[in-house]
Parts: sequence; C-alpha cells; structure tokens
Amino acid sequence: MESTDLLLAKIVQLQQKSGLSDQQMAKRIGCSRPLYQRTRTGRIPLGGRFLKGAMKLLTAEVTIGRKSVLKRGTKETSVSLELDIDGSGKYDISTGISIFDHFLEQLSKHGLFDIKLRASGDDQHHIVEDIGISLGKAFGEALGEKKGIVRMANVAVPMDETLVTVAIDIGGRGYAVLNLPFTGNDMPGFSVDMVRHFLESFAIEARINLHASIVYGTNDHHKAEALFKALGRALDAATRIDQRISGELPSTKGML
Repeated sequence: MESTDLLLAKIVQLQQKSGLSDQQMAKRIGCSRPLYQRTRTGRIPLGGRFLKGAMKLLTAEVTIGRKSVLKRGTKETSVSLELDIDGSGKYDISTGISIFDHFLEQLSKHGLFDIKLRASGDDQHHIVEDIGISLGKAFGEALGEKKGIVRMANVAVPMDETLVTVAIDIGGRGYAVLNLPFTGNDMPGFSVDMVRHFLESFAIEARINLHASIVYGTNDHHKAEALFKALGRALDAATRIDQRISGELPSTKGML
C-alpha cells in the first residue's frame, strides 16, 4: 500500500483538477467537511474512515474531468477533436497543413492540454477557421460552469528577436483585439492572415476576451509561434482552479 502522505497528496491533486469544494470532496469520501478539512491540512492524522473512502475514490478514478469530444462536418471541412484541459501537453495533431500543426502543438505543449485533432477540407482558410471554431467550442464545453477558475491571465513570451503578449478573460464574452504586424516572410504556403482568423474564430466560439499583440519582431514564423505559445500559457493559467474560491464562480454577477 502506498504511503498515507502520497495518498493524501493524490486526493488534494484530484480536488484541484476537478474544482470540487471541501464539502463536495467530503461527501465523495464519506466523511464530514470539518474532518476532511483537518485531514487535508494536516491538523489531524489520516484516519480509517478517510483512508477507506479516499482509496475507493482514487481506485474508481472518480473525477469530473474537464474534457470534450467534438466532431464538426460541413460541405467544406471535417474536424474530429478530443480535448483534455487537465492534461500534460500530449498531442496528436494532423490538419494537412504542417506549419499549422506545428503551431497547434505549441498550444498543447505549453498549455499542458491534451489534444487529439484530425481535420481535412477544401482549402486552408476553411480548415483553419473550422479548427478555430471547434477548438473554441471544445474549451467552452470542457470548462462547464467554470466554477473556481482563475478566469483572467496575461503572459509575455519572447522568441529570439520577437516578443508577444496575450491577455484573456474567460468571462463569457467573445471578443478579440489583435495587433499583429506581420510582414509576409518565412511561412511559405501559409498566409499570415490565417493566424488572425484562427484567433478571432477561437475567441468568439470559446466566448472569451482575447487581446494579443506582437510587441516587436522581424521573423513571421517566430511571431506566430510565440503567439500560440503565449495563448497556451495564458489559457493554462486562466483555467486553473483557485482553491480559495473552489466551487464558486469568479464573478460578482453570479454567472459567466
């Protein structure tokens, strides 16, 4: 049997990933909220009732799981997508556009999202647009009620001579403000305007505020790659569960 310290650490990790309150965790383990809180914080040793319930919970892998499986088919494109927000940055992506695959892999890797994506279509514009729509919708579905999330985040990411910033608010209002001064170099076969189109489509469908800016830079590949890395980092930070408000909505309105 694994040590009680390790088991307790796994229970705390499960709570953080699922966004459950102490009361909800206590109910699943089969103990009172005060007992769960005192055990979780180390004020009392892990007892028999807690141990039995915790082992059952972990064995059954009971978790809400912020995941989404989505298929989108039109006369122009076909998209199949699996998303796990609480992943580890694993990806299996094939869109038929190698450089776009590369950019989406940055989003997965640096956001620690697991993404499995297959897409095909009649031209780049439609493929990129429908992937933006699909990925945005998948994020919205996976986040569910959005209880306990940090909600807002901003990051700056450098790549050689380039610096970009991305700020987001997962507040239910789809809006994109983009300052993307590309110059049309070093991305042969891929229009730089597809980066803008993807970001707008994603923000609108995910219902998030997205402000992205290329502060400075020369190489368009570096600019685009840094943007996708920054988007991943910002989404990771904003979708994390804040234990101080676990189970609550980060909004004075009472809804997002």
